[in-house]
Amino acid sequence: MDKIYHLEYALIGALLKAGLTPKAREIMTWLEPKMFLTFRFGQLYENIRRQARKDNVIDFVLLSEEFGESFADLAEIIHRTTTSANLEGYARRVRESWINRVAQDKLLTVAKELSTARDGELERITARALTELEQLLADRVDIKPILLGDLLDSYVEVLDNRTKSDFNQRLLFTGVEALDRILGGINATDVTVIAGRPGTGKTEFGLTITKNIVQRSGSVLFFSLEMDNFQLVDRLLSAGANVSVCKLRNPMQLDQSDYARIASYLGEAKKQACYFVDRGGLNAQEIRSITENHLTQTGELSAVVVDYLGLVRHPNQSLNKHYQITETMADLKLLAKDLKVPVILLCQLNRDVDGRGDKRPMNSDLRESGSIEQDASQIIMLYREKSYRTDCEHNYAELNVTKNRFGALGKVYMEFINGHFVACDQAVAFEAIESIKNDGAFKSRHSKQKASLDKYYQGRVF
Repeated sequence: MDKIYHLEYALIGALLKAGLTPKAREIMTWLEPKMFLTFRFGQLYENIRRQARKDNVIDFVLLSEEFGESFADLAEIIHRTTTSANLEGYARRVRESWINRVAQDKLLTVAKELSTARDGELERITARALTELEQLLADRVDIKPILLGDLLDSYVEVLDNRTKSDFNQRLLFTGVEALDRILGGINATDVTVIAGRPGTGKTEFGLTITKNIVQRSGSVLFFSLEMDNFQLVDRLLSAGANVSVCKLRNPMQLDQSDYARIASYLGEAKKQACYFVDRGGLNAQEIRSITENHLTQTGELSAVVVDYLGLVRHPNQSLNKHYQITETMADLKLLAKDLKVPVILLCQLNRDVDGRGDKRPMNSDLRESGSIEQDASQIIMLYREKSYRTDCEHNYAELNVTKNRFGALGKVYMEFINGHFVACDQAVAFEAIESIKNDGAFKSRHSKQKASLDKYYQGRVF
């Protein structure tokens, strides 16, 4: 009895000390409150699991406030817990102990039934007992479905929380106001795809979102599979301090005002939770492993940014590209779902878009578009007219939301100045782009009409 008590005590302490880690999430899918011998610990575990499902966190202060648990008792348990490293081992032992108790009860029940049974009932009682024991012993430690009724109690509280003023803090916002109005916020399990042709500014837009998130006290883990860390810092510093990348690469061109802005931004940036991984050739499982380790060490993440999908290596290079992309997308989607961290995924578009008259991209322009389009919660297509026409009279970029699982579709405009995305007046941008489009359409019709007339009159004598 004392042994089981201490084991259950250690399990509760490990959960409270470690918080809602990926391993804790997994354990909660197969460890049930009824498996605890100590009724008090079973109740406490049930509240911990309810809090994890409702608030996506394990926090002893909130357990005290929301579920009436004794703050002093919880603090004492955490204080007496030296490590959470053996969390899974404790959970398995608690479950095994429960199986032994249930098996013993069943055997005692069967022995009692057999002692009073008639000859014709012996075989039936024995067969039923063996079946129940086999099911009990074969019940593996594995992910188990959650009954809808068990979720509904927590869901009512979730619904109530959505009416509170701090609900938006639980969604991820890009910091681009016009875009956030369309998206309505990015959920913790979303994969948001940002796609464009080379030169349209995918990496820069990924960094723009990263900069906006960390400036609002968020935390971002940025996987750069193409550029090294200092290239990324060049871009961030250029945008944040309003100093051109050319000057940063050739510091002899920097003046006093440049240095002042750089110093100011560096002081700000050092306080921000922005982490870079610039290792090429990573596969999706390695990205997940790095993310899990980072979460264990830092405790939270607002987003994971991956630049870009085409450079995520697949372990089996003998598969064709379609299957590699399909499996990689599935793995990244599971990363977001299991770790409750949204993934912002940059993607290349295929070359077909360059052969069209209107080069604004569509979902079908995504390389291996089937799996990307299916698994993405949101897709944002980048388009800049100036990347195709050097004589273009405006510097606007178009951000076209072509998929939004939980909201509307629409188009947003930003200025692209000195290689950086800058917020702009949406109405002014719309008028500038539409006037050029209409003028281009008029010139195109006029040119076709003239060519037709020239052909008609060719060779005629007047």
